Parts: sequence; C-alpha cells; structure tokens
Amino acid sequence: MDEYKIGESSANDYVGRLNGILNRGIYNEEKEWNPSLKQTIEKEYENSKGHYVLTIERYIEYMGREGK
Repeated sequence: MDEYKIGESSANDYVGRLNGILNRGIYNEEKEWNPSLKQTIEKEYENSKGHYVLTIERYIEYMGREGK
C-alpha cells in the first residue's frame, strides 16, 4: 500500500476502530495478515463496510514498515 495523508477526523476514526478491535481481543499484535483474522473481524463488524478490515490491514503494514 502506498503512504497517504488523512485528516484528523479520519485518523480519530482509525484509532477508535483499532482500539475497539484490541479491546475485544480480536487482534493480538499478529505481524501478518491472515484469512482467519479477516473472517473474525467481518463477523464481529458485519455492517462496517470493510472499515475495520482496512484499519487492521493498514496497521499491520505500518508496523512492518516501522520494524515493530
């Protein structure tokens, strides 16, 4: 994925989604994206239009770029 800029409101939305996923124990700092994680997120947030999946995909990619 390419790096891109987002506004403050969008950034806050991402943070909220990420915190929700972490608080529910769905994501546990996996280093790689996997189909099981995607299925779990889609089931838990079935009306999200893919926003939660995209949040985790981008977070995992970011963490990989940063070497974390």
